[in-house]
Order: sequence, then structure tokens, then C-alpha cells
Amino acid sequence: MYVLETRGLKKDYGSDGEVCVHALRGIDLQVRKGELLAIMGPSGSGKSTLLHLLGGVETPTSGHVFLEGVDLATLSDDQRTIIRRERMGFIFQSFNLLPAFTAEENVALPLELGGLASGESRRRAEETLRMVGMSHRRHHVPSAMSGGEQQRVAIARALVMRPALLLADEPTGNLDSANGRQVTALLRRLVTQDEQTIVMVTHDAGVAAQADRLVRLRDGLEESNGRPDAVGAAPLATPARSCLFKKTV
Repeated sequence: MYVLETRGLKKDYGSDGEVCVHALRGIDLQVRKGELLAIMGPSGSGKSTLLHLLGGVETPTSGHVFLEGVDLATLSDDQRTIIRRERMGFIFQSFNLLPAFTAEENVALPLELGGLASGESRRRAEETLRMVGMSHRRHHVPSAMSGGEQQRVAIARALVMRPALLLADEPTGNLDSANGRQVTALLRRLVTQDEQTIVMVTHDAGVAAQADRLVRLRDGLEESNGRPDAVGAAPLATPARSCLFKKTV
């Protein structure tokens, strides 16, 4: 069974006499456990819409999104919220750490919100920070950390619930080249050593080249799907902002 699968996925915006935008026009994807899938495409290709649907933030006009065999489109809003909290992790371009919380507190927060006792939450947070090489910074607030360190903490926060799927939205977009390479290497290691499944949108050809597979979108359709060296991870223009959860095509 695939960890993630889409079948005939379509999403339209606009109706009742409005101009209708066909953001996705039939996407079929399969992602296996322990696979790193990169998604690239020009502005307006459907990348952000696809992430909205994969993350259960929106429902498709038609088609299906299956996470561990469960069709997200058939769930209520509350059920999708639970799935996102318990079975998905999200990595953002802008880190989104709480500025007054330490690294450990930021990572423990999802566990505590889920009802886990504070002591156990802190233990698991420290364990997960150790996985990403940040346990020595667990008592530091974000302003006392570099951008690369903040992104590692954000990755730990995404991992602490032990999700089936990580969705990464331009994870190196706010980092310099050295920190970007370190974060990319960390994501690659999580896949290779821990069999974490990751779907990542990126404009960076060097980041995409580390994926097991690269999907290119254009005009809401799959343009190509294969190994990065076969598909060709040519660079794209740097996006103005991260697209996950933004109401843009």
C-alpha cells in the first residue's frame, strides 16, 4: 500500500458565472514509504493547490487523496484536522516557531496539545531534537539560533508526532546555501535511515536533485515524473513567498 496516493485529482476555483480556474486537471500520484518526492513547476502550475489537497486543508472538486488508505475527501473538517495533527508533519519556509518558547518547548507543544503529559512530551521533544542534531540548543529561543538551526527545530516539531507523511514547503527557501545544504542532507537522511516519507515543493534544482523522484507540474497537469537526473531538475525563478496554505494557484 502507498503511504500517499491521488487519483484523478482535480480542483477548480470560481463558479456561478465567475471565471473558473482549473488549478489541477487530473493528477495521479503514488508515494511509497521511505520515499522523498520533490515537486517543481512555474508559478500557476498548481503546486500550492496540490499541497493544500495533500494536507487536507482543502477538498478536491473531483478525485481522491488517500493517506494510508484513508480518503481525505470523505472526512469531515474535524476528522481531517485530527489526521493532520496525528499523521502529518508540516515544514514551512518561514519556520513558524513561537518566539517566546525554547526549542524544546516548541517541539513539545504538539504533544502537549494532543494531551500527552508534560514530562513525557519534554522527553520525546529532547529525543527528536537529538535526531536532528539540535539537543544541545534545546533551551535556546529562536532569536538565539541561526536560520538553519531554527529550521532543524521546525523539522523536529514536524517529526515529534511520528507522522506517516511530512509535507515540506520550500524548506530551504529562507536559508543561505550552506544551511540549505545541511537541511537538505537532514531530510535525505530521514528518508534513507528512518524511512520517513516526504513530499517537498522546491524551486531549488540542487534540493530537487536529492529526491528519489521529481514531479514537474505545468498548467495543472503532470508534465514529467521520474528520477531527477532523468527528468532534469532545471532551476526555476525564486518564488516570492511560501505557498503552503496560501489561496493561490
